[in-house]
Amino acid sequence: RIVVKGNIWSMPLYGSETWTLRKVDLKYLESIEMWCCRRMMKVKWPDHVRNEEVLHRVKEERNMLQTIKRRKGNWIGHI
Repeated sequence: RIVVKGNIWSMPLYGSETWTLRKVDLKYLESIEMWCCRRMMKVKWPDHVRNEEVLHRVKEERNMLQTIKRRKGNWIGHI
C-alpha cells in the first residue's frame, strides 16, 4: 500500500494543489483509486466484486480526495 501511494498516486496527483475540481475530475480520481486497489488485490472485472468489498479487503478508505484537499490547504497556507 505504501508503494502504491508513494509511486502510483504521485502521477495523477501531480500539481493537484492548483486544480479546480469538477464532477468529471472527481469521478476520474475515484476510478484511479479503485483501479489501484483492485490491482493490489488482483481482482478482475468479471469477478463482479463491489468497490466497498475491495476497499474492505485492502483495509483502506477512499482518501485520494482528502489528500488533494489537504495539499490545497497546505498550498494556500504557503502563499
